[in-house]
Parts: sequence; C-alpha cells; structure tokens
Amino acid sequence: MAAGDFVIEKRKGVGMFQIPLVFFAPRRLFERVENVTGYGGTLLVLLTALTLVGYATIETGLIDRAVQQRSAKRQIELERQFEDVVKRSDLIKALEEDRKQCEFERLATRLGKLVATPLSALASVLLISASLYGAVALGGRKPEWHTLMTIAVFASFVDVLGSVIRLVLMVRHSTLEVDTSAALLARLIPADQVGPPGTLTAIESLLSGIDPFRIWFWLVVLVGVTATAQLSKWRARIFCFMLWMMSSIGYIGLAFAMSPGRGMPGSA
Repeated sequence: MAAGDFVIEKRKGVGMFQIPLVFFAPRRLFERVENVTGYGGTLLVLLTALTLVGYATIETGLIDRAVQQRSAKRQIELERQFEDVVKRSDLIKALEEDRKQCEFERLATRLGKLVATPLSALASVLLISASLYGAVALGGRKPEWHTLMTIAVFASFVDVLGSVIRLVLMVRHSTLEVDTSAALLARLIPADQVGPPGTLTAIESLLSGIDPFRIWFWLVVLVGVTATAQLSKWRARIFCFMLWMMSSIGYIGLAFAMSPGRGMPGSA
C-alpha cells in the first residue's frame, strides 16, 4: 500500500440472518446497520412470522371454543327471558340472530389474527420510525430513515417472541385469556379487600401497561438509536421512555375498555 493511502472500513450490513442477535447481542447487531434499504427481507419475515402465529392460534380451535362459550351463555340468558312467552317464535328468532352473531365473531376474530395483527405491526414500525425521525431531527442531527426503519423492524421480533410464548400458554391452559403483563399480580388480590366496586378492575388495567416484552422492545430500540449514533444516550433514554409511557397508556385504556367489570372505582 502506498504511503498516504487509507482504508475505509465498511460495515457488513444486516439482514434476516442477523435476527437472533436482537435477543443476544443487540448492540453488535445495530453497529452493523447502514443507511440503506436492506430491511425489506427482514420485514417480510416479521410479517410472515406474525401471520403464522395467528394461523396457529386459529388451528388450535381456541377461537371457536371461546365464541361457542359466549354464545352458550347468551342462549341461556335468552331462554330465561322468553320462558314465559307463549309464542316461541320470538325465542327462535332471537336464537337465530345469536347464531349469526356467533358466526360473525368467529370470522372477525380469525381475520384479526391473520390480517389485523401483521398490519398493526407494520403500522407500528412505520409510526415508531417516523417518531424517531422527528426526535433525531429536533436533536440537531441528520436522521437516517432506513437506519431507523431497520431498528424498528428488528426490535419488533421481541413482540414475535412474546406472541409465540403467549400462544404456548394458550395451548397449555386451553384459553385465549392469556396475559404476560403485571396485571396477573392484581388477580392475587382478594376482590373483597380492594375497596369500592371497580377498584380491582382499575388496578388490573393499570398494571396491564407493564409488560416485560414491551419493556424489552423499547430497550432494544434504545440500544439501536444509540449504537447508530442517531441520538445521544440521554436523549434516547428520555424519548424511548416517553414512547413506552404513551404505548402503555394505550394498552391500559384498551384493557380497561375490554374488562368485563369495567368501571371507575366508586362507580355503580
């Protein structure tokens, strides 16, 4: 090599074969990231994996079982309502409407697992990347869109792992009602020792925002934006914490809205 010559070290880039590094060595993974469109194959693997988890959930038969159980409860209630009615045609009509509702619930739940989950993951990747892009720009540095997309795509495999573990728990306990958040702790509290009606529901909803897989996800994002020098450490910590809090509030609101005993403490 002639005097004065120098070598520019080129990073190897990342692809689907580096996915395991997300779980074991995220910093080493993101130190390889370049601002190029090399995340397409990895994104396809992500969406395919979530679709396969949804398909496996359907194949377990747990969705059909849950819908049938809800339908059976509704039918018992209908029979109680119409037991004194002379014209049984009203009951037959109500049961037929319930059967149609049962079929709709089954179809909607299946589509949710197969289509809505992968699409929501894609929307999440785009939204997080856009949020990080804005944070980097506000911090005075040049944001690299492809780098931020790569970080969001790879970090989302933590959610895939969470979905697989929840599926295993569903099969193990034969129920769709599986939770990996801290809301499980609320179930250890006796209902008669938490005060006014609705208090236990509120506590469980608040704890639902603390999920180890979501925390792990944002820690991976934090490592990604610092390893690629998109954000300084203190800015990255603050911004990732804010995004985690915002997403947790969304999960808390969703859990509260879907809880069977929803209601604020003290409400009737």
